Amino acid sequence: FLSHDVALDEGVAGILLAAILSDTVVFKSATTTPLDRDIAEKLAEVAGIGDINEFGIEVKKAKASLKGISAQDIIYSDFKDFSFGDSKVGIGQIEVMDFKESAGRRDEFLTELNKIRIEGKYDLLLFMITNIMEEGSEILMVGETQKAEAAFGKPPKNDSIYLKGVLSRKKQIVPPLENVF
Repeated sequence: FLSHDVALDEGVAGILLAAILSDTVVFKSATTTPLDRDIAEKLAEVAGIGDINEFGIEVKKAKASLKGISAQDIIYSDFKDFSFGDSKVGIGQIEVMDFKESAGRRDEFLTELNKIRIEGKYDLLLFMITNIMEEGSEILMVGETQKAEAAFGKPPKNDSIYLKGVLSRKKQIVPPLENVF
């Protein structure tokens, strides 16, 4: 495959394509590279997938359901710790196709975030609910929320802010927080 003259079957190519599309939020994330796109096109050809974007949306739909999963498991499904000087910050992230399902669990998420903050001795906890169709994230926050307000230039309303165009924790959330801390 590609430059290594390795044969790749249709199923494996489809799985690898799904992984790239999931990681890059169907090429919408700020972390997407030209190489991601090039390899995805080659994998789609091998897998017999005609419409990469449509396939990516189907992959994201299958992954996005929150039904039957505890708030704690959802928060920790993609969670990372950060140290900014003497401050401990935790940031979790999920991807949804729309905000309806997560909106119904908002209070449950905030309760669990407060519990995690206290038990883990976090200064600030953020939980990104990233809507890949709208290309934006609702950020639930507990703890030193004034730091998030300073980082993103928006005051929280009901313990959250909405950031249009923000999909990447690594490139769009962590750097402004790091600057504030």
